[in-house]
Amino acid sequence: MATIAPIRRSDPNAEEALERLRQQVDDLAPAEGHTGIMSPDLCIYRFSQPSTFRKTATFGVTLGVVLQGTKTLRVGGHELNVDPTRLLVITRDLEHESIAANVSPHRPYLSLSVCFGPERVAKALLALSEAGGPTTRETMPAFLLPFDPQLADALGRLLNTFGDPLDRKLVAPLVLDEILYRLLRSDAAAAVRSGVSQAADATRILESMSFIRDNHTQALSVENLAHQVAMSASHFAHRFRAVARISPMRYLREVRLERARDLLLQDGSRAGEVAIQVGFESPAHFTREFKRRYGLPPSRLRHSSAT
Repeated sequence: MATIAPIRRSDPNAEEALERLRQQVDDLAPAEGHTGIMSPDLCIYRFSQPSTFRKTATFGVTLGVVLQGTKTLRVGGHELNVDPTRLLVITRDLEHESIAANVSPHRPYLSLSVCFGPERVAKALLALSEAGGPTTRETMPAFLLPFDPQLADALGRLLNTFGDPLDRKLVAPLVLDEILYRLLRSDAAAAVRSGVSQAADATRILESMSFIRDNHTQALSVENLAHQVAMSASHFAHRFRAVARISPMRYLREVRLERARDLLLQDGSRAGEVAIQVGFESPAHFTREFKRRYGLPPSRLRHSSAT
């Protein structure tokens, strides 16, 4: 775990960066609870009283930034205490529980989280494979970093893109890549970078991810995906998780859910029809997974897109 360096009162750049970001999130989060800004990949939170909220799943790499109040993250029998002096990075898919504390109606808990999808993570790790630095064995799926004014500035620029549709489409992806590179270059992320120790394998994993996207409606298995990139099934599954931070079958499910969400928003198709169209065998299973991923059933999303 990273050594934590608190913000010092003598560091005006850190204090100013934190205050600017806090104000942006305060303005974007007028409602209590969770607000999706770039749903589900960029979310902000406001709680006016101590609250416990359960995140059923994260995907790829997730950055959590507490801007006001404190948070205790519970995962796998471990606890991490997060406050505005430190950043939380979750390195793979997992379920966890968060407890927001040290809050009041006059000084609510404020935070944001950014989820970097598996393909973005895989490409970034491959690009950093020659960056050097120590590699260590992963023992914990999350770590803490000192608050970084440069990273806070990048997050502020990301939030600014949502006021302009063209910036959101063209600039936001570039800023997301910048933030992810900054996270993965840290010493604390050495264990994550070690997952791409074999660049040739990493390239084949990216090829497999592209194949899954192009063929997500088909009945795919680890065995036939491994065959596509000339790897054994066991080695492929291990390397896929190391590079993409998610299992091959979980990634396939996420691609199907993402495509289903696009279809529901585009033409208001019925959930059962969309489930079969994107490759789910059971509409009931699709509905459960969709709600788990996006926080609401597909019928509600279809209704909101039609109104």
